Amino acid sequence: MRPLRLVDPKNLVPGRMYLIQEKREEYAHLRNKGRFVKNEYPPSPVYCTITHFTDVIGDFNRSQPDLKLQEPYWNYYEADAIEQAYITHVLRTITGDPDFIYPN
Repeated sequence: MRPLRLVDPKNLVPGRMYLIQEKREEYAHLRNKGRFVKNEYPPSPVYCTITHFTDVIGDFNRSQPDLKLQEPYWNYYEADAIEQAYITHVLRTITGDPDFIYPN
């Protein structure tokens, strides 16, 4: 299994799904997944970036249509499992080897 990749908030891609996890240890159990919409950058260095997500699903499977998060408190992760599975399938077809696994 491939590990999740930590993504800097500036590099989030609109429309892509991300795992959202609290940075502070005492709240690390708070995990959500949501589709990134946009970043709202601060007007001055005193403020932080606000990251907007939609279609957010949390621990209790309740959907939130719009979630705004402050950058200092959250980590964003991306998984490429679907992409890896597709590449493995295509390479299995090309090589004819049904046990071929695309390397990590």
